[in-house]
Amino acid sequence: MRYSETIAKSIETYLREQDWEFTFDEIGGVFTVEADLSCKLGAALVVYQAMEDSFLCYTTIGEEAPAEMKASVAEYLHRANYGLPRGNFEFDYDEGSIHFKTFFDCPGGVPTAKQLDDSMAIGLTVFDHYGDGLHELLQGGSLARRLILKAEEQEG
Repeated sequence: MRYSETIAKSIETYLREQDWEFTFDEIGGVFTVEADLSCKLGAALVVYQAMEDSFLCYTTIGEEAPAEMKASVAEYLHRANYGLPRGNFEFDYDEGSIHFKTFFDCPGGVPTAKQLDDSMAIGLTVFDHYGDGLHELLQGGSLARRLILKAEEQEG
């Protein structure tokens, strides 16, 4: 896959300035960063994919939905997605993997400082907000609807 070296360099510079440890796949233009969460999920991987005139940022958790929980997890994530303005949860129904995706267009060929700050913060913040409910659900806890209502009651 072709990607902009300028966008990749901007992401690399940002990660270094923020003192994030990362790996970089030069062939695919992919950066991977481990980050702590403040919810019960514990940690996430933040994956940047540089593209020709944009970049994607995926925040993913290591915990996967077991087969018997996939329908409930899908409902939870769809309910969480409703109204989210700056990204969305994605769910691989076959594997059970869960991540939050944000997309950033770079019309001038270079990401802005705000885009780079937001790219790291948005997915982590959304997982922190919905993570305890998702964790409880994955442990066989309550109903998806009830857990979403609980998470959204906490919004300020």
